[in-house]
Amino acid sequence: MDVFNIELAGLTIEIRSRFEYCRWFSRDYLSDKKAEFSVFVSDERLEKMREHSPDIRDEFLERDAIYSAIASKLPYYGRFALHGACISHKNTAYLFTAASGTGKSTHIRLWRRYVGEDVDILNGDKPIFWVSENDGKVSVRAFGTPWCGKEGWNRRKSANVGAICFLRRGEENKISSVVPGDAIPLMLKQMFHPYEPESTAIMLELFDKMITNVPLYALDCDISEDAVKCSFEALTGEKYKRSAVQPTDEEINRIWRMRT
Repeated sequence: MDVFNIELAGLTIEIRSRFEYCRWFSRDYLSDKKAEFSVFVSDERLEKMREHSPDIRDEFLERDAIYSAIASKLPYYGRFALHGACISHKNTAYLFTAASGTGKSTHIRLWRRYVGEDVDILNGDKPIFWVSENDGKVSVRAFGTPWCGKEGWNRRKSANVGAICFLRRGEENKISSVVPGDAIPLMLKQMFHPYEPESTAIMLELFDKMITNVPLYALDCDISEDAVKCSFEALTGEKYKRSAVQPTDEEINRIWRMRT
């Protein structure tokens, strides 16, 4: 049994894993602080996952199961996990969420290419969000995690969320505001639902605060610079200006995979 602590979204979590791979996978998030809680994947849980994914190695199954176990505990600490690609621009986070294969990674890569160095990655697939309230004002902060999709894009950093954008493929680039009620079915599909009913109830309360206090948009787009201009101006409120240097896909992958 390998036991170690990691820091995620301002929380220190003890991981108890069978495989040393999990420590290596989380290496940029290791911490020597005292843990708020501990997670461990039972034999029964691992076996159930193995039945559904017989071709995936056990250490990878355990890695994913650990994230699910963490996601189940997060609501007790004012946090929850979402499936989406989250970038930052001038210290403000923007979340792009949609079903897998819609083009989230492609769109945020285009932001980095055309907007420039002010765009950085927080997490390419599974960020964590902390919903807090101070003097009646709700803020939502996005955090990077090592669970970040096949591209490996992540940072051990955070930023307050400026907007959430629901991505859809389209032949015409257009963006529109979304009211919270219409966002509910879109967002619930992308949330990691806890195992415990109590945790689920808390998560839904946090979710409600998030969608009623963060601007929401729906973006129909292709994979062009015009799609970036369309989303950038709506989400940031700034005038789009093309970067003087446009890095290639390979260069962006290298930049966003850098350990910091």
